[in-house]
Amino acid sequence: MTTTLTQANNTPESNEQSRPGECTDKESFDIIKIVDAQMIVSTQGNLGVLEASKQIGFAVKRIYFLTDLPKDAQRGGHAHKSLVQCFVCLKGEVTLEISKSSKKDSIKLKDYRKAVIVPPGCWRDLKDFTDDCVLLVLASEEYDEHDYIRNYDQFILWQANNEGNKPIEFISLDGSRETNYKTKEAISRVIESGLYVGGPILADFEAQFASYCESPFAVGVANGFDALSLTLRAWGIGKGDEVIVPAHSFIASAFAVESVGATPVLVDVDPETALLDTKLVHKAITPNTKAVMPVHLYGHPVDMDAIQEIAEEFGVFILEDAAQAHGASYKNKKCGSLGHAAAFSFYPTKNLGCVGDGGAVVLRDESVANRIRSLGNYGAFRKYDHRLIGQNSRLDTVQAAVLSMKLRKLDEENKKRSQLAQMYQEGLCRLSQIVLPTPKPYAEPVWHVYGIRIVEGDRDDLRDFLAAKGIGTNQHYPVPIHLQPAYAGRWVRGAFPVAEEICAQTLSLPLSINHSHHEIQRVISCIVGYFE
Repeated sequence: MTTTLTQANNTPESNEQSRPGECTDKESFDIIKIVDAQMIVSTQGNLGVLEASKQIGFAVKRIYFLTDLPKDAQRGGHAHKSLVQCFVCLKGEVTLEISKSSKKDSIKLKDYRKAVIVPPGCWRDLKDFTDDCVLLVLASEEYDEHDYIRNYDQFILWQANNEGNKPIEFISLDGSRETNYKTKEAISRVIESGLYVGGPILADFEAQFASYCESPFAVGVANGFDALSLTLRAWGIGKGDEVIVPAHSFIASAFAVESVGATPVLVDVDPETALLDTKLVHKAITPNTKAVMPVHLYGHPVDMDAIQEIAEEFGVFILEDAAQAHGASYKNKKCGSLGHAAAFSFYPTKNLGCVGDGGAVVLRDESVANRIRSLGNYGAFRKYDHRLIGQNSRLDTVQAAVLSMKLRKLDEENKKRSQLAQMYQEGLCRLSQIVLPTPKPYAEPVWHVYGIRIVEGDRDDLRDFLAAKGIGTNQHYPVPIHLQPAYAGRWVRGAFPVAEEICAQTLSLPLSINHSHHEIQRVISCIVGYFE
């Protein structure tokens, strides 16, 4: 399907009605990017501006334009290995067709207010020129014949070789040009404001994130660990108290309990989900139990109805460890709204990650929110009035600004993660040697991690095989909590057999918003080839 960018009449009235500079096109593109020119409308003539660094994403080193083109002219018909181009149709119209890997974009340019950015490694064709067409092209590099690929068959070969030999990292934090520039803009706003700790930027993010999690309050803290420990402290949990924690999780879940002087009571996990086995929680409850900490591991929600029933029956708190579950839902309710409070981490690798460390507590009780905020601000409810023994744990303004920007795209990025996970599900389902993660009917996971379990064969041998193919993997988590050296003597091997088995079998595969369909398909092909 060809998308049309419609040009408005060149009058102040019509430009004002169509809100120049605001993109109203609803089509999504796999390859190209549309940016809006800044339009300054005047009776003396209209001025259109495209800023290289902020909008088109590269420094312009070459400018050329096409004009006086016959309607049946065919231009383009080539690819660039490294060159980035920006197309603006100043007059008339033309159709631009772009292809890369198995994806194709087609767009009819007929609006001087919009520019089309074409990345390197794409085949491009220009056709259907009107007689009055004037097409402006901005290029990231000067003319270099070696950068051209002028034969389509050679382009397909180059593309296959280029993508086939490129290593596939387990996770890549390289953002798109658009995300990188928006991140820089967010940081610049903080620098210009002069408010680096607290202030309206932080308050705005807390309100936005609370609303996103369908909860009334959010408190920004320094990291996900503090989000857990400060919440436990705010509830008064300490020495002599117990908190139930799944045996399969990152060590921070248990250490946060230790940090307030309480005792983590480990419970084994469900063999199907690798999440807290709700059937075993009852047996772990004692008169000293003050809270249950369900961990939405890998971005898949725990069965919260069962946890809520237990909490009501025994009068204990529910603290969701949602460090990997930004945007995940349980029965159409967001993680973060399913317990008395929820702790989030914004570590850079998370689905919603900042450019350093960061965390937040989301909750419904305003008095507890105020207490958490005070504990993280040296125990002060107001300046120099320290009512509690507190600490320094605040989400700094730079991180809040970046997170506010990224929060707007979180659902879109989670959707891409789901699409890539579905590719794995369909591509690996016929292999009897592995067990795939299968979402429960009640859950809408966000696929922070896609971990397969190798039940026939050697997990480490598959890991080494993929590494030799240039494919990165990870192990979440190779040593369970109770067998960590820090807990030597407290538990013995075999105490939590399901957790131990899962840790020995799980291999996490590449899955992030920066991975392409081609890369995921290559991982699938290598795994199928290994077993077959």
